[in-house]
Amino acid sequence: MNNRHSLASCFPLCFGLIVAMGLVMGARAQDEPTRSITQIGEDLYRAQNNIHHAVFLVTDDGIILADPINTGFSTWLKSELDRRFGVPVRYVLYSHHHWDHASGGAVFEDTAQFVGHENMLNHIAMPPADTSLPVNASGQDENGNGQLERSEVSGIFESRFDLYDEDGNDAISGAEATRGALKEVRAPNLTYKDRLTISLGNKDVELIYTGNQTHTDDMSIIRFPDASAIFLVDWVSPSRLPFATLGTGMLEAWLNAIRLAEALEYDIAVGGHGVVGDKADVTAVRHYLEELRDQVATGIAAGRSMEELQASVLMEPYQSWQNYELWRALNVEGMYNLLTP
Repeated sequence: MNNRHSLASCFPLCFGLIVAMGLVMGARAQDEPTRSITQIGEDLYRAQNNIHHAVFLVTDDGIILADPINTGFSTWLKSELDRRFGVPVRYVLYSHHHWDHASGGAVFEDTAQFVGHENMLNHIAMPPADTSLPVNASGQDENGNGQLERSEVSGIFESRFDLYDEDGNDAISGAEATRGALKEVRAPNLTYKDRLTISLGNKDVELIYTGNQTHTDDMSIIRFPDASAIFLVDWVSPSRLPFATLGTGMLEAWLNAIRLAEALEYDIAVGGHGVVGDKADVTAVRHYLEELRDQVATGIAAGRSMEELQASVLMEPYQSWQNYELWRALNVEGMYNLLTP
């Protein structure tokens, strides 16, 4: 299905690792964030918020922004856009629903429409009120009342407490914990199924569904034809190892999503993480995953344990990539688990 829309017409990742990441992010949030704006193509810019990045396209009629990241960043970005370009954000495009990329869009709701894949609505909807605390939360419910008070929590629930607490009652219910830290994710008012083209100021931006894959089932490739660029978030990060233990299942769907990206026309590959690269960098991520798969599969067939493979599968051609030392062994663990369900 192909749609066209214009402004005039309508508007097993281990819990311990997650806790550690939450504590790091919580500590970082107390520091002054690193923010910048860099031009990467014709009227196309990349905006940095620490290790996260957004992109935006400037036109005579306004700006198309991909990923608002969080409220603090969006507030800063709105001020910068007003000062530098003097035109408002007319569209906020979501790569996917995850809190660390999709939060903060409401900063632009006075001028913008919000666009994402139709599956995003399911993710940000609140589960039934009687939903029980999930396993990773129930262990922190010290008084056994079925919710998490601020005094009980640690890890991700502590560092993101206010993003879980949708109703602001200073407690995280089972429904809120199950839904996730999505309080500041402003719902899209325009969704699509397969492909959608947004038009503004004689420029087009295309959203392309990747299909259900390892990272999530509402992921969009965002393509900027005039700048010959695509925006890819989390599932492809140029010159950066995939995150930690790779997610769960659906390896072939992940590889197929990368092949879909490779088949598009573009010269610039912009990551929500990693560096600004090109099509060869997208292909390199697929090659990394395929080589990791093949080496781990060979080791499994030879009867080697995961720990043995972590010590021997070094993926040395990729040692210059970001997070090699941090995530290489975890990538091996993730691939081992993907191949031995």
